[in-house]
Amino acid sequence: MPVPDVMFCAQQIHVPPELPDIMKQFTKAAIRTQPRDVLQWSYGYFYAMANGEPLPVKERVEMPVATQKNDTGLTQGLLKILHKQLSEKGTVGLPELQKKWKNLCLPMEQLRNLLQLDNFVDGVEWMKFFSLACSALGGSLHSSMKHACEILTNDPEGGAARIPYDTFAFIYSYLASLDEEIAGEALESFLNALKEQVAHKEYMVGIADFSTVKKTA
Repeated sequence: MPVPDVMFCAQQIHVPPELPDIMKQFTKAAIRTQPRDVLQWSYGYFYAMANGEPLPVKERVEMPVATQKNDTGLTQGLLKILHKQLSEKGTVGLPELQKKWKNLCLPMEQLRNLLQLDNFVDGVEWMKFFSLACSALGGSLHSSMKHACEILTNDPEGGAARIPYDTFAFIYSYLASLDEEIAGEALESFLNALKEQVAHKEYMVGIADFSTVKKTA
């Protein structure tokens, strides 16, 4: 039996006063983030909003990289979202990481490949995973550190991209430990030279600082 048409008048329809602004912000967020799967991303967006979590929204639209030969899924903007959502936990449960990854419409195979680079048994230590993700973006150790600085910095875009020396040293040491070609002595020498160089800068490391040390080391 067909459902009869129901007529409503304006007085019968109640529109929550906050709905227009919610939908406006949602639309702007979707335009900035450009998710591959709008429905999946929308689930993550409203789930985060309902639970008071950081929203899966990029700060700005990312332009495609002309030199990139293939689309690897993960981008600097998406990794920055994940860092905002998960970094405060320190160690993240695998199901939660998988959920956040999926809500950003990232390929699960890429996540599995990153996790295989270390032995994450009792959860995923976030800063180690973050470092591995930066290496997936960068290709080389130097490029990986550049991505890390640009994501973690509080400096304005286009600035020095400074981060605390201890944070830099942790990421650099961890990634270097996975590279058999980097000797421990060379790593220690580089970090000591870098620490000495930034001592007068309250131990904040910028991209120019470690690039200079790298050239002179």
